[in-house]
Amino acid sequence: MSELGIISFLDFQLDPGRGELRRDGAPVQVEPQVLDLIAHLASHPGTVITRDDLIENVWAGRIVSDSAISSRINAARAALDDDGTAQRIIKTIPRRGFRFEAPVGSARPGALKRSQKPSIAVLPFANMSGDPAQAYFSDGITDDIITELSRYEELFVIARHSSFFYRDETTPAADVAGELGVQYIVEGSVRRVGNRVRVTAKLIDPAQSNQIWAERYDRELADIFAVQDEITTVIVNTLVGQIAQQRYKRVVAESGAYDHVLKATEHCLRIDPNDAVIARDEALKALELDPKFARAHAILAFSFVIEGNNFWTENPGTTFRTAYEAARTAVAIDPRDPWAHAMLGISELWHNRAHDRAISAMQSSVRLNPSNAQFRGFFAYVLSFCGEAEAALVEIELANVMNPHFSPVFIGFHGRALFMLRRIEEALPVLEQMMTQMPGHSNALAWAAAAYAAIGRPGDARHAMDQLRETNPFYTLTTARRYLPFSNPNDLSFVLDLFAKSGMPERP
Repeated sequence: MSELGIISFLDFQLDPGRGELRRDGAPVQVEPQVLDLIAHLASHPGTVITRDDLIENVWAGRIVSDSAISSRINAARAALDDDGTAQRIIKTIPRRGFRFEAPVGSARPGALKRSQKPSIAVLPFANMSGDPAQAYFSDGITDDIITELSRYEELFVIARHSSFFYRDETTPAADVAGELGVQYIVEGSVRRVGNRVRVTAKLIDPAQSNQIWAERYDRELADIFAVQDEITTVIVNTLVGQIAQQRYKRVVAESGAYDHVLKATEHCLRIDPNDAVIARDEALKALELDPKFARAHAILAFSFVIEGNNFWTENPGTTFRTAYEAARTAVAIDPRDPWAHAMLGISELWHNRAHDRAISAMQSSVRLNPSNAQFRGFFAYVLSFCGEAEAALVEIELANVMNPHFSPVFIGFHGRALFMLRRIEEALPVLEQMMTQMPGHSNALAWAAAAYAAIGRPGDARHAMDQLRETNPFYTLTTARRYLPFSNPNDLSFVLDLFAKSGMPERP
């Protein structure tokens, strides 16, 4: 039992590792064997547990009479304010065994405390097609959203069984959120008519009586499962982005480790020298509170990576080494964190020029969360330096499909992939967009200047380069020649020649 995480259901919290049952935070007196019985049933919600299974797992295989089992079941019900008549939590299935009926959520040992994570329940999407046989499609959408959201370590996602408990309920969203102990509710509907389908989804913050986001998706049903995958991926990426925005607004004055990491991530993605410093401070504050927080080490690495690869420092080599060490620590603490692998991949690229290891780490990041557009964007970034610009373009275009509201930093990855394919005319408007949206981004200015030089616009090239020299004196040909981590020498020469043509100085 000690391997189970905290199990939450209704207003109860059960911690098998500590041998505690609480109700609304207050301890509930219960015998150890009864607690083990509740834990075993609650860890298999919606599943019929036979008496033989109980004997094997609760009584360690000892011979036990039916009356002894019944006595312990009654004691468990009493501890949970249930009874043999109502059976709202523990239900007897005649001649088969017992089934745990209450909606259940859980967290693995070592994970962030549930209260630190944004928590969400995805309720079954309503089948509005007028044909009960079409429920498989709406259920499939719901299942897929739950599955994909569960890949995000920064979210606490209520399990399918608990969410589907409310399939035919008319319980208000605020009550559902209260019963499941979550901050956010996702609701939706599916209407299929002929060869078209319409899926609607909305994100609700019941505590604020606020609908945060809503969207409608209309698609042709040429391949029903491909459509299901596409809609699921877009909804999940949008939901995660919306929840992160809402959470960020709430945590500005908070001081938990997770809150510091959330703020650090937000500042890193702005790609600005001042924001990089703030991000580093926030990540370090998180590590003061929780030195074993893998995500904090990963975001600390991120803050050093962006400082180094924008050449905001006189000695990028030291910065890349620090990023690499932080990323390695993150992976060692939690090998399942995609952020840790993503930052290790980028650090392998810049610190070690280990292109194969960089690609391998990025593949691990994507494998851990394949529907996350962000990690595919980072993968594209690495591929462009590894002589794989065509593959980079595939990844970034896939990421854009997954999340049409991409952060501006990923726009730059798209521009760089096009640039390295020598498709400069296509790359330029993308690079200009990044330069406009992120004025503190030194790479945006440098690469836009190079693009202007490539297509014969020397005046624009000089203007962009003057802006770069004014804001960042360390971004020089000497530095770029030493640190740009291209695997193909021809790619490096191509970029350096255009940097020189645009007027980049040799030294500060």
